[in-house]
Amino acid sequence: MMRLDKFDQYIKSAMDSWHCPGTAVVIVKGNEVLHKGAYGLRDVDDHLPMTEDTRFPAASVTKSFTAMSAALLVDEGKLEWDKPVREYMPEFILDDHYVTQHLTVRDMLSHRSGMPRHDFSAWRLDVSRAEFIKRMRHLKFSATFREKFQYNNLMYYATGYLVEKIAKKHWEDFMQERILSPLGMDASNFVPEPPGEGLFNAIGYRVDRDDVGGAKGLVRMPFGQHTELAPGAAGSLFSTLADLTQWLKVHVNDGRAADVQLVSPDNLKQMHLPQTIIPRGGIREALMGNAIITYGLGWFIEPYRGYTLIHHSGGVEGHSLIIGFIAQEKIAAAALTNIAALPLCELLLYEAIDRALDLPEKHWNTKFHNILDPIIAAEAKGKQTAAEERIEEAPPTHPLEIYTGTYEADGYPDFEVKLEGEKLQACTVGSLEWSELSHYHYNVFEWHLSDFDLWLKIRFLINDNGDIESISIPLETQVDNVIFIRKNPVLSEDVIAEIIGVYDPPIDGLKITIIAHEGKIYSRLTGNPQLEIKPYKYEDDVVGFRVDRTRLDFIRKKNVITHLIYKTQFLTIEAPRQ
Repeated sequence: MMRLDKFDQYIKSAMDSWHCPGTAVVIVKGNEVLHKGAYGLRDVDDHLPMTEDTRFPAASVTKSFTAMSAALLVDEGKLEWDKPVREYMPEFILDDHYVTQHLTVRDMLSHRSGMPRHDFSAWRLDVSRAEFIKRMRHLKFSATFREKFQYNNLMYYATGYLVEKIAKKHWEDFMQERILSPLGMDASNFVPEPPGEGLFNAIGYRVDRDDVGGAKGLVRMPFGQHTELAPGAAGSLFSTLADLTQWLKVHVNDGRAADVQLVSPDNLKQMHLPQTIIPRGGIREALMGNAIITYGLGWFIEPYRGYTLIHHSGGVEGHSLIIGFIAQEKIAAAALTNIAALPLCELLLYEAIDRALDLPEKHWNTKFHNILDPIIAAEAKGKQTAAEERIEEAPPTHPLEIYTGTYEADGYPDFEVKLEGEKLQACTVGSLEWSELSHYHYNVFEWHLSDFDLWLKIRFLINDNGDIESISIPLETQVDNVIFIRKNPVLSEDVIAEIIGVYDPPIDGLKITIIAHEGKIYSRLTGNPQLEIKPYKYEDDVVGFRVDRTRLDFIRKKNVITHLIYKTQFLTIEAPRQ
């Protein structure tokens, strides 16, 4: 007999223990809904209740839908799981030549390309999918092809683009026509704005914590800062408990929901089969009692108490949710919460499955607290340690205004630094918004990523001349820090006209000639070939250029170039303008 009579009380108690404002939970068997309920608040400030029709950002649960979009094309014979992707989109070029030639849709959807996450290369970046595909060739690999599981949102962005190319329509339109509409998922779409009247989104929150990890209150998270690219096909779905119930029915009924056969049973099975092994010991083994989990196509797959549990979770902007099912028993469940980075949704999924199958009590909430509470305390200690390790009276090497400017790295959006009053701020241009860049010690600063409650240490790098030339930023943990080079200033035609001319050093037979041709600037030293020079500095009193290890600084007084300082590794020449 199923143990669902006191499930409501269990959910409410677990919510309180994790300081979660609101939750929505459903359990399905076949086409029958065994339990459905909404608890708490969707909006704390206005005290608005959670409902079964409240919309949530589904985050990475979207990946199961993206895998389905590919499966539909496989059903039609327009796509093959194991055919190299470049045969469908030749413009898809990666940093590894072998992977470029052999990567398949199965590889992309099962996270085994060898490329790590590189999330900051795309997060909220407002560029087209086609443009981002061009940028992917610059992103470094951290493993060999098919060596191991490495979760990767970017490959799902690329899958969305692939579906667009084959279906010859926008990915979101394809999803609406082929999945959402046939399933009657009328409250779901791929933008924060609801598709109709009377639909409301849940507000997301994170727990504000004290120095030892204790809860102080809730912090409202930013909401709906999506672009077409990111989270895109990796995480842009917005849906409700009712709509996701329809989605779960497809997966426990051989690809059918009511009268709709969405996908063939064979290709549904492809998504549900293990493709990549994920060895998991330590905490996961202590929690679940096994040391292995696998990934299919858009789904995690793991042994669970004598069954096979298939599931996927997601987390974004103060929301955490999970959907999952045991296909052989036609049991499915979903748990949606509006709290960030906490395991409430996961433990409620396990509890729902256990109660639906009448399995012995596992005390999931207690188990998760026993393991996660010390981790939360350790995270708080980590912030204290970072403050304690700061070297006192270790000022930056330059005035703060010298650090300002735009820095670039292949494959990533530009990184910009500005001075706001007496403090620096930074952003990834067109992606993350301006946020605090606080001095830590020497030329190390902490960049506050407020959306993630994260302080990231970045380091400004100095060249041989003592100039701030670049920034080292740990944007991807699996590869070396990404180096952003200070972007060359763009000079006006008037400034270029100022520097063109002949400069006469105090050395017989030697002249330095500066010319401009087709938007480029060249320097020619008597008796030497002409070399293109590029600007690196533009200030009121100097316009600086570089070529190889030579520096040309044009000195200005009242917007007039008076002379050139020509500096190599071994000599410095001052050359008045003729």
